[in-house]
Amino acid sequence: MQIRRVFESYFHYLIHPFHTHEAFTTPSYEGFKPMKLTAYQSLATSWVFVMISGLTKILLTQVAIITVFELISNDSYGLTNYINFNEIPSFYFVVLSATLDVIFYPLFGIFLIQFWEVIIRLYGRGLETPGDLTQKAHDIMSVSFSSSIFLIVPMIGGAIQGLVTMFLMYAGLRVQLKSSPVLSICILFTPFVIIMGFIAMIMMLATLFII
Repeated sequence: MQIRRVFESYFHYLIHPFHTHEAFTTPSYEGFKPMKLTAYQSLATSWVFVMISGLTKILLTQVAIITVFELISNDSYGLTNYINFNEIPSFYFVVLSATLDVIFYPLFGIFLIQFWEVIIRLYGRGLETPGDLTQKAHDIMSVSFSSSIFLIVPMIGGAIQGLVTMFLMYAGLRVQLKSSPVLSICILFTPFVIIMGFIAMIMMLATLFII
């Protein structure tokens, strides 16, 4: 089935990112060649795991609230003296947060694809990397979206997903752009440099207006 092949390739991206990019860039590659998903197809696949993550968050919150109410009804442990139950997030707030995450994830993903396409093409030109730089940028993003699988892990899934995304993009930069390890890391930190520069500019402008 086509859907089965999509998910098999998606998992292969996650487990073997270096081999995947080599298969993308080397026509004579003799190893396993996964299905080549576009960045937007990979984004759509990752959306499935975002939906599962949102549903899991809602279910776990509901279980936690039921447990809390059971503890309140049986106050033999004296927990009301130590816990301020008014500070516990509302179930409806969690539902709204999870729903917004699911709704806006594709828009955020499209923004990431476009943003990193500009960054990767810029560095690719500087390195005089041969080939279609736009395709290389999309291949890098396609593989990086496979980290969304970790979102289904409760509590710590988001943190794991962020770290794995950085590694998957590092693998893509190393193979697709043939960049050195140090340069690949510098490319990954480019968004942080841009953000810090933007914040510094705003603070400087604010200081000038105050003076």
